[in-house]
Amino acid sequence: MKFLSDFLVSVSMAVDCMTIGATDGIQEPDMKLRKSLLIAFFFGLFQGVMPVIGYFIGYGFKGVLEKYIPWIAFALLAFLGIKNIVEWIKERKEEKTEVTEEKEVKKLTLPTILLQSVATSIDALSIGFVYLDSEIFDAMMVFLLIGVVTFILSFIALLLGKKIGSFLEKWAGLLAGIVFLIIGIKILLEGVLPSSDTLSLFLSHLK
Repeated sequence: MKFLSDFLVSVSMAVDCMTIGATDGIQEPDMKLRKSLLIAFFFGLFQGVMPVIGYFIGYGFKGVLEKYIPWIAFALLAFLGIKNIVEWIKERKEEKTEVTEEKEVKKLTLPTILLQSVATSIDALSIGFVYLDSEIFDAMMVFLLIGVVTFILSFIALLLGKKIGSFLEKWAGLLAGIVFLIIGIKILLEGVLPSSDTLSLFLSHLK
């Protein structure tokens, strides 16, 4: 039963990486297999390492860091989102003025891949805080599971994104930008808004 709950946590932690991975595949439909594996590896690595960092930081800095984590993740994803949308607008303008030139497929660079990995995993720091009551070995096994599940699901999402990439190539940059912004806002709202338990407790005091 515990494994099932840990597995479900891992899947939920991988969702954002899957979404970004799918948009990466759409943006670069001719991506080589080794690059897809590299992106999925970095997603899984950062998603697994961030909880480890959070775990060892411990409660001493939890109160200081926890309130900033959603804002940092939002800032990084907003930067990626705006960057993609601006580049997409520029490409559309260039298409109007240079119709005869063959369009070059946008390639994902290593810095962009790393930035995506950090942006989608930084909120996983808080997962490390959740497992502070667990033994070190048990906690590390959970974080390893998160990394492995994220790697597998991100890789599958990348392959699916590549399959439909040729159909959405013209809108890929805009789609990626919108996805980055939506995920950034989602992480920010989840971090800033009170949880359902907190909200229920607050409402019970009002009665």
